[in-house]
Amino acid sequence: MKNYQLVNFRDLGGLRTAEGKTVKHNRLLRSAQPVKLSADDVEMLRTHNLKSIVDFRTTHETTTDPIDTIDGVSYNHIDIMGKNGAQAADPNTWMKMLSQDLNAVELQFIETYKEFAVSESSREGYGEFLRVCANLEDGAILFHCAAGKDRTGLAAAIILRLLGVSEDEIHSDYLKTMEFQEQIATPHIEKAKVAGMTEKQLESMKVLMGVKKEFLSAALSIAVEQYGSFENYVINGLGIQLDEIERIRNLYLE
Repeated sequence: MKNYQLVNFRDLGGLRTAEGKTVKHNRLLRSAQPVKLSADDVEMLRTHNLKSIVDFRTTHETTTDPIDTIDGVSYNHIDIMGKNGAQAADPNTWMKMLSQDLNAVELQFIETYKEFAVSESSREGYGEFLRVCANLEDGAILFHCAAGKDRTGLAAAIILRLLGVSEDEIHSDYLKTMEFQEQIATPHIEKAKVAGMTEKQLESMKVLMGVKKEFLSAALSIAVEQYGSFENYVINGLGIQLDEIERIRNLYLE
């Protein structure tokens, strides 16, 4: 039996576009942070022809849990949260959020997703991510954050929508994270118990360690709302040129 440590991993290849094209396999990979990988993990990533890793975590996260280096694989750190990262990582911020009722917690997390979509640091970061994709002529790019669900989920949604994948398919991929929720959430829940969180706070934390369609929908909706269309968001919000969009489509579709 294979010994895999990499959580929330999948190849986005095989998803179809409205024009009948297909996202190429072994090109776009997503996961949680590739930390303390097993030999089986490294072997598996090599079978996908991994060439590049994009890390969306904060500097604090990358320092606390540095990713494993893999020979022949380039590394790009793109801090999606920017100046808001330190506040988001502050335990007091989480404790305050988790002390609210469950509905308020979800509403606040929706606001976090909106911030991911339209804040200056996020737009710069996702724009840089798309340019990395545009410059990778062959092989796979693995993009990740900590749990591989929120910052990574929006990155996947952005490039898949740019490629022409339907919103239903995009949401279906996004919600696959729930298949890994126990692996994602359990370590954090155990730490929270030790830290003295109440049962109410732990229940709220379980919600935030998962994903909901409404979270991603809120991010995509505000992007279109503020820029008029998704393509305008990519061009004017993320700073991607038309020739770069065409190049990405040529590189990642068949």
